[in-house]
Amino acid sequence: MSSFDLHQRLLDKEATLAVIGLGYVGLPIALAFARHIRVIGFDIHAGRVAQMKQGIDPSEELEAEA
Repeated sequence: MSSFDLHQRLLDKEATLAVIGLGYVGLPIALAFARHIRVIGFDIHAGRVAQMKQGIDPSEELEAEA
């Protein structure tokens, strides 16, 4: 599979992008990509994941509308 094929599959939502680590770098990246393609995020910190499930940004780096 070429990079063009992968790019098209992501845009067609036939593939999902994974972001590993949802801290102050990973979370904004995941949200930016999620505006256009399917994204799944992974983080080893259970407390951080619980906060994000409640709509709380533990990094306090994002704007409210994110």
